[in-house]
Amino acid sequence: MGSRPAPPSPAWPLLLTVVLLGGCRGSTCQELARAYAAVERKAQPCLDHSPLPPFDPEHCEQHRAACDAEDLGQLDAQVECYQRLDTCQVDKKEAFLEGITRCDDRAPSNTCEAAIF
Repeated sequence: MGSRPAPPSPAWPLLLTVVLLGGCRGSTCQELARAYAAVERKAQPCLDHSPLPPFDPEHCEQHRAACDAEDLGQLDAQVECYQRLDTCQVDKKEAFLEGITRCDDRAPSNTCEAAIF
């Protein structure tokens, strides 16, 4: 009679999870780099440079293993916060800076932050 395909290996869901989480971690560094660049552009009407530190996504990628799932969640929240910032207006410079500070409050653990920055 016809042969049936072998059932999927029980390891495939684990493998898929590892691949997906690995992709998310890599994209977190890229998303953070894009968010930093956007904040830099948003700051230009009021400031010569945004107060954010330099960020190298390649360095982040190389050291992201120091960040656990909670850290990655914090970084995602930080990216979302930076994305919601409006462009700085000269008469609202302090509000813009306060917005950046609120986003910075979503920082990951000291271990993660020291590793990726």
